[in-house]
Amino acid sequence: MRRVVLVAIVAAGLFGPASHSEAAITVAAGAGDISSSGSGDNQTAALVPSDAQVITMGDNQYPDGCLDAFNANYQNSWGAFKSRTRPAIGNHDSHDTSCSVDGNGYFDYFNGVGSGTCDYTCHAGRRGEGWYSYDVGDWHFIALNSECNGTSYDFCDHTAQLNWLTNDLAANTKVSYWHRPIVAPSSVHSDDEGHFADAYLGGDNVWQKLYDGGVDLVLQGHDHLYARYARYNRAGNNTDPNGIRHFIVGTGGNGNYDVTETKPGQEFAVATLGIMKLTLNPTNYSWQFVNTSNTVLDSGSDSCRSTQLTDTDGDGWPDSAEATIGTNPNMKCGTNAWPADINNDHYADVMDMSKITNWYARQVPPAPARVSIAPSAPDRLIDIFDIAREAGLFAKAC
Repeated sequence: MRRVVLVAIVAAGLFGPASHSEAAITVAAGAGDISSSGSGDNQTAALVPSDAQVITMGDNQYPDGCLDAFNANYQNSWGAFKSRTRPAIGNHDSHDTSCSVDGNGYFDYFNGVGSGTCDYTCHAGRRGEGWYSYDVGDWHFIALNSECNGTSYDFCDHTAQLNWLTNDLAANTKVSYWHRPIVAPSSVHSDDEGHFADAYLGGDNVWQKLYDGGVDLVLQGHDHLYARYARYNRAGNNTDPNGIRHFIVGTGGNGNYDVTETKPGQEFAVATLGIMKLTLNPTNYSWQFVNTSNTVLDSGSDSCRSTQLTDTDGDGWPDSAEATIGTNPNMKCGTNAWPADINNDHYADVMDMSKITNWYARQVPPAPARVSIAPSAPDRLIDIFDIAREAGLFAKAC
């Protein structure tokens, strides 16, 4: 079972009646930072497939998570999928005001007014905590509360969440999501405001536990933009080919922030409203970011960490995958060395892309194994996964 940790993101399509044997699960992740009076939440809600399940990455309701505000705004947009939504809580949901103390409006809306006795199967987690997990097919989802961070909106026990996470990771494999990202590419927020990648209160932090626990994918919100990052290391501050891939999807409706900073491993970033769609398979996953014009602005695919084998040359393809593709697993660059460099000119560009598209929808053989570069292990079918992998490396050199 894969582990995906989704932090404070609005996502759609991740849970519900799915069997463990299903080959694929489609998820629409709508990003956090969704609803307020006059926001674009109706536009993003219109993008969510009717059969998709939904997750959110926090700040579901602005400016405060009052129950009457949820009912007046969120309910009329993303509320259409409330029964199939598994949210994460954000700082605006947690604002300490007369109407929403300690996130009570958030818990009242998603779990029921006054609910306080439900266990970790509650749609928003237990009141006063906000962390929980659930399974969807072959994937295990972990929703975390990034407000356990010592700020004025902190209403939860950071140590209790860490202890719970340790036990949950020991029992399952995973994906995770929450609200405050470990890096912030806008000037509005600073890096790691949730203290998930530092030694807040001492000991291992959330990111280290997720890394050691084999988490494949993390989704976050808070910055009102979309950003995709390469896999990150255990320290949560730079890239690692064997690490966790993470995204910021704070594009659910409540305006956009300019992308003003480039963080390590930042592969793509854009300031616009939209949702993220995920397709999750037993050994790999793919994504699309779709704007409110229903245009795909970013897409790609990656393999799960537990399926990663030895990558001797460190080029992102395990030795076993390179054996299938026909490249040299001991050489990172050169003739038939880097799988993305199909024409051997040391670049991933339109010439390589054309070699893949020339064989689109063909099996290997008759298509040459050299153009079957995705997923991992390559499936020997030339399709959108091969094109997306190449596109994700466009203009890169080896």
